Amino acid sequence: MMASRLLHTILFLSVACVAQGQRWDFHTWHSLKVGGELTKDISLSVEQQVRLNQNSIHFDETFTDIELGYDLPKGFDISAAYRFSWALDKNQTLFNRHRYSIDIGYAEKIWKLKTKFRARFQHRPSAYLFNERLEPDDSPMFVRLKLSVEYTKLKKWTPGLAFEAFIRVEDPNQAGAQKFRYRAFLNYNLPKRQEVGLFYILETDHTAYTPLFASIVGINYSFEWKRPKKKKKKDKK
Repeated sequence: MMASRLLHTILFLSVACVAQGQRWDFHTWHSLKVGGELTKDISLSVEQQVRLNQNSIHFDETFTDIELGYDLPKGFDISAAYRFSWALDKNQTLFNRHRYSIDIGYAEKIWKLKTKFRARFQHRPSAYLFNERLEPDDSPMFVRLKLSVEYTKLKKWTPGLAFEAFIRVEDPNQAGAQKFRYRAFLNYNLPKRQEVGLFYILETDHTAYTPLFASIVGINYSFEWKRPKKKKKKDKK
């Protein structure tokens, strides 16, 4: 029942957003993620994602994310990720890009809620080295601040909300946060450490003279492997 209501809400918001005019766009994101713990404190994940834009009928990009995380004491964690992507340029030519990021996170349980704050620094180098100075928008650096809240006391369902702000750090003409994402999501636990999720994102971008808005509907699937067990040493007699 909850999933049906969420789906109806997402579809209503998406149709309403698309109908507003050319400033709005409708995207769909589809992702597959596999990950788990390598040791008690170290984790590894690999995610493959495909994104469609222009009312979700044109290919936007596909990428592979590889992330290595480390759990710190008292709810903190740190991770580093690398992204290899294929996207279309202005001439509709497919080319590859790279992106690097470092995250610092903090999680806390309050009542029946799990809250997490994440600060990310990311850089996407230009596809062409000589464009670093000629076209600074082709090689942006961002600090991204994200706050998420999940309700964890339902048996198999996990609903939540998240807010994220993008801050350009290398361009003095774009000081402060000018891009935002508002997310509502619902995850469902499947057997054998599997999970499927549905989410809706409202993205606002105020970097251009005319603000750009996007409605994003996404489906994700994830699988978590078990941490390898250490072999017990047999006592020598």
